[in-house]
Amino acid sequence: MFELEKSSLFFEGMAKSLPELVQNIEIVHENKILLDISYHNPKKFILNLNNSLRSLFFFIEKAIKNSPPWLSSCVNLYRQENQKEYEILKKLRDVSAHQALVFPKESIITGLYRIKSSEDYLPKIGMGDLNSPGKYSWDLAMKNTDEIFYELLVFHSLVFMDLEHGEPGECLGITRKWFFHVKFKNKTTSYDETVDIYDLICKFSASLLDAVCSSYAKGVGIQFTTPFHYQMKEFNCINTLLEIDLYPSLFTKWWGGEVKAMNFGVRMNRYQGDAIAAYDDIHNESYSKLCDSPEAYKKLLIKYRDMDPNDYFKESNIDEFYSFIYLNHWHYKNSIKFDLMNSSIQPSEIMHLQRLGKVFLAEHQKEKLCTIMSTSKDLREHLDVLSIKI
Repeated sequence: MFELEKSSLFFEGMAKSLPELVQNIEIVHENKILLDISYHNPKKFILNLNNSLRSLFFFIEKAIKNSPPWLSSCVNLYRQENQKEYEILKKLRDVSAHQALVFPKESIITGLYRIKSSEDYLPKIGMGDLNSPGKYSWDLAMKNTDEIFYELLVFHSLVFMDLEHGEPGECLGITRKWFFHVKFKNKTTSYDETVDIYDLICKFSASLLDAVCSSYAKGVGIQFTTPFHYQMKEFNCINTLLEIDLYPSLFTKWWGGEVKAMNFGVRMNRYQGDAIAAYDDIHNESYSKLCDSPEAYKKLLIKYRDMDPNDYFKESNIDEFYSFIYLNHWHYKNSIKFDLMNSSIQPSEIMHLQRLGKVFLAEHQKEKLCTIMSTSKDLREHLDVLSIKI
């Protein structure tokens, strides 16, 4: 099951009749997210850009040729309404697939920014040009933005910014944009222009996914309320890297209150690290609190068998419940001397308990009332079966 199917009732419903479509939508969307994350890492950004072009046109071509009529009609109409963007992106995909990687050029501005919101920044004083690609010295060109941050901001730091950043909401930063010069002819039109390649592919692909989802929703008589496309300000948490993103702890001290990184790529990379650390902490904490006797193990089986499923999520129960579901095999082995041939509970039954628990948690996360009750019933019935065997 792809993540998109698990994210909402809308995509769960679509996946029942059109599972491949949901998977292809997710692939296009995930490639866009990877562009966001890698925006300030040129090597990864270029690789992700080329992957995005290929997955986007695989989606388009499959939708037109081998899909239900409503989908083919929707994508054809979108292509016609966005013919210029389609032709440019198709040319870039052809280059990427048959000739060489699409290799964009960069433009950078640096300076003092005012933070207007978590996604909207305003440059106040600075230098650079974001209207076309720039020419940079060998030691700056195509390096990760965080690596060139200090080299480009030394003057600004000395002239425009006090050491302790005494004006809340203002700090130094760098905005980067990626351009590509398109020059080709087709049967009807000649193209010779420089495009913001990130902006072009993101707007085109996200709006296409919105058109497809809206068309599907209209056909089955439901609403599509979580669009993929959203308009970003010119200077935002994707294309701009601020001092806050690199050392938020100092800004917490300078401005008071907890300050966190704002750049999307920085946040995602830190989230991945935090998730790994949390996974480690959960296992470490659970290991110190495992059931240590058959009686203790049976007590928890009965506890969650008899408990109202809504109470699983109370602060007093949630950590224990997650541990008992995800690490039930540890709880069991620490409580009962396991003998595969003579054990009253078989590994398959432990695995089934974990599966039922995870299905219940997934349905609860989606707030799917119609299946929360049935999945919790299945879980509690299995808890009862195991409790009888102890």
